[in-house]
Amino acid sequence: MKTAGVKPNVYTYSTVIDALCRNGQITRAHDVFAEMIDVGCEPNSVTFNNMMRVHVKAGRTEKVLQVYNQMKRLSCPADTITYNFIIESYCRDGNIEDAVKILNTMVKKGVLLMCILQSNLWVYFEDKDVNAAHRMFAKMKELKCKPNTVTYNMLMRMFADSKSTDMVLKLKREMDDSETEPNVNTYRVLISMYCSMGHWNNAYKYFKEMIEEKCLKPGQSVYEMVLQVLRNAGQIKKHEELVEKMVDRGFVTRPL
Repeated sequence: MKTAGVKPNVYTYSTVIDALCRNGQITRAHDVFAEMIDVGCEPNSVTFNNMMRVHVKAGRTEKVLQVYNQMKRLSCPADTITYNFIIESYCRDGNIEDAVKILNTMVKKGVLLMCILQSNLWVYFEDKDVNAAHRMFAKMKELKCKPNTVTYNMLMRMFADSKSTDMVLKLKREMDDSETEPNVNTYRVLISMYCSMGHWNNAYKYFKEMIEEKCLKPGQSVYEMVLQVLRNAGQIKKHEELVEKMVDRGFVTRPL
């Protein structure tokens, strides 16, 4: 490109830096970045995000912050992806206080928060950190970010796994009060929780609500789980009623 007399621009440099970082050639990526600065090509948020990404994935928070500080020194404005990377790094380190500071900075700058908060809840979900997820959820509500179905499902699943039945039901009530529509995954959490406890009546209630009121098609595993808990409880009539409801809706074929 250079031999042809074509001058690289910010897009060219950012693309090369991204390719080098993705291939683990961090030193070469920084060399290209240094060249970019030397020739007077001004980097943008995409350039810096490309350098940050590899450090975020590797859990190198210090390196992420070094890139961010360099970004500030060059007066390059951060974007949503930049803030997301920083918050994710802090969250992985369990540094909630600094993560919240970044959130507050974003609020002041009017940056859209929902996708960032959602992605960091997912970090806690993967790490099974119920308390941290709950704190982030509280922060979402404080910042007037309305939780969606996915948010509630993640939290309900975490609390169900930690045997916190009261919290699962509290979240379900919040969903209902805020008119957040449940989906198949919402009901899977509730039904699985009650089946594991042997509470056939509640499992049956939520299964009926799912197929009758919400017109949702349950997965085969959930269906079989409820049938099993009904058989174990000796609720043969309920068992047959449930099969009839599923057959009538075309969700299953009648067993031979």
